[in-house]
Amino acid sequence: MEITKEFLEERGFVLDNQENIIINYVKKINDLNDLVLTVSPLQEFFIWVKNEDFEDPNMDGVKVHIDTDDFDLAEKITQSICGVEF
Repeated sequence: MEITKEFLEERGFVLDNQENIIINYVKKINDLNDLVLTVSPLQEFFIWVKNEDFEDPNMDGVKVHIDTDDFDLAEKITQSICGVEF
């Protein structure tokens, strides 16, 4: 399946380009979780689970990698996470 910008936007993802090096598309699932698709340099899904005292979007959270290429499964997994304890 070809992943285009239009395809990602239709599914609710927003471009989040970090210094033109890493290209991320981010979909806010709820106040705690974002689903992120990185398309450069490698294509991968991960979930950004924010800390309860979330302040900095780049630091206050945990990156959870998902081993799937299935958009629906990745979104379902992201919706299922309700917190992380350290």
